[in-house]
Amino acid sequence: MRKGLWLAAATALLFTSAQPALAAEELTSKQAGQVVDTLVAELNGYFDPAKAQTVQAALKAQRGQFVRIHDRAALADALSAVTLKVSGDQHMKVTVTTANAQAVRLSEADEILVDKRLAYGLMAARRLPANIGYLKLRYFEQGEEGAAMIDAALGLLKDTDALIIDLRENTGGGGATDERLLGQLSRAPLVMEAIRWRDPDGKTTTLSRHVRQGPGDPLYADKPVYLLVGGQTFSAAEAFAYTMQANKRAVLVGTRTRGGGNPANRPKPNLGFGLVAFIPNGQVVHPLTGGGWEGVGVKPDVETPLDGALTEAYRRALAAAKPLVSTPKSEKERADAVADPAKALIADQAL
Repeated sequence: MRKGLWLAAATALLFTSAQPALAAEELTSKQAGQVVDTLVAELNGYFDPAKAQTVQAALKAQRGQFVRIHDRAALADALSAVTLKVSGDQHMKVTVTTANAQAVRLSEADEILVDKRLAYGLMAARRLPANIGYLKLRYFEQGEEGAAMIDAALGLLKDTDALIIDLRENTGGGGATDERLLGQLSRAPLVMEAIRWRDPDGKTTTLSRHVRQGPGDPLYADKPVYLLVGGQTFSAAEAFAYTMQANKRAVLVGTRTRGGGNPANRPKPNLGFGLVAFIPNGQVVHPLTGGGWEGVGVKPDVETPLDGALTEAYRRALAAAKPLVSTPKSEKERADAVADPAKALIADQAL
């Protein structure tokens, strides 16, 4: 299960005749001020205290403007514009998580149902023409259900001759899913990132992430892998791409990723009235490079427009694939795909 939505119900307010009643979706100036003040306080948990103070000062300086914003979404956008601009941290933002300011948090049962309905991040597991595997993931589920989903998906694709993993719309997550996927892609464990966490007491702890091996031999250890990335690829999806590239286990195809490399290992702070903030308390360094992707993104090995990235990866996969068996039918399918990869993909989608 993904981290729960940390919500709060707003208390009932009495309005004087001098202050008009607001719709349930709107906040009073006092409530907006409470959101700003809570955000300022929560920024004390940011991994870089000096930068946090700069952001806090900017928020305080514009508090008078923020309290005049009554729409919750508009307030979240205004606050995020300041935090992102001042910090440069793509993760540091405010979001609205409830339908209205009085809504309560989802029950645990509802959270589980949401993840089930999203298939734990799986968007597609498909055999493309000429026996090329295709796996598309929308996010990386944190719980063990995500690892089970990866085992099931790769169990279907393990006999393909090359694999394309599509992360162009993957906005992150992290945990069991990405660790298991990495564990299924190599016999020797791939080296993952190390994270320096700032603890509540201000001290720091450095922890290294490790792949999760499956119950048996890796399902896709020896065959070519191509990874599709782009501007929407974010956070843990970037970590996955960076690790695959640093370990030289995949060819990255597409455009540069968004550049969000500072994680958090605690619930999103609740600002009240259905608003939450993401405040990173971690900083990533990859042991194989000594760096990371924060602020710069992950540069693909093959840069190509996103609408042509799948075709380009497919063309390269066809060239690299080494079929273990052939029949007249499979040879014709392969010859047609090599001759015109785009046409083969279009015809496959039309079925």
